[in-house]
Amino acid sequence: MIDTRARALICLGILSALLLIVLVSGCGTTNPYPPGSYERALAFRDNDRHREAIDAYAAFLRRSPTDTLAAQAQFEKALSYMEEKEYPLAAVELQILRQEYPTSDLVERAVFEEANAFFSQIGRVERDITPAYDARFRYEAFIGSYPLSSYVPAAQERLVDISDLIVQKRLKQLSVYERLGRHEAMAVTLDRLIEAEPLSRLRPDVMLSRVRIALETDDFEIATDVAAQIVAEYPETKAAKDAADLTRDLQAETGP
Repeated sequence: MIDTRARALICLGILSALLLIVLVSGCGTTNPYPPGSYERALAFRDNDRHREAIDAYAAFLRRSPTDTLAAQAQFEKALSYMEEKEYPLAAVELQILRQEYPTSDLVERAVFEEANAFFSQIGRVERDITPAYDARFRYEAFIGSYPLSSYVPAAQERLVDISDLIVQKRLKQLSVYERLGRHEAMAVTLDRLIEAEPLSRLRPDVMLSRVRIALETDDFEIATDVAAQIVAEYPETKAAKDAADLTRDLQAETGP
């Protein structure tokens, strides 16, 4: 039989072991760096604890606004807001970086990331697309300011994505005109899209729709001209094949 004293010692030993396990397992989540230090913010960020990282970066910047790492901290604070999907706040922090540290090597990237923050605010096509125009303006400004930047290809790709979104939005509006039989309004809308969104991947299809509207309204000259433009500019697309077929059918009906 185990006496009461021995039993107490065993229980104490078990409790001590459990406490040690808790302490050891907790070491991975405890930040060892002092408040107000850059290293503390970095540790939070590296462990994907971005909310804590934002507060730690803010504390560091209040304490050491002229430190050599201040611009880096400001930039990483903005990126932590991006990770938290708080894009308007991220954009503000990037603007602060440009204003407070204009000679920093991070300014170029900050301008690009600010455009990304606006791009990330673009909702579905059913919603207001004003943020799409805001993002477009910022990507275009970035390319204009840093034409040789390594981020230019990514900015150009985003411009194409924005153009596609705008075209999709306008085409949804076009369906309303179609239901109402307003062919003239459809033609005007398509003409504006063709001119305003040259970057869109959907442009050949928009042009083909314009050909079909022209045929429905017996505007054979415009139908022929736009069809020829599709074939010339987008020869490998299905839209070019369909445009060529429509042109042949038109010539067969009206003569050369």
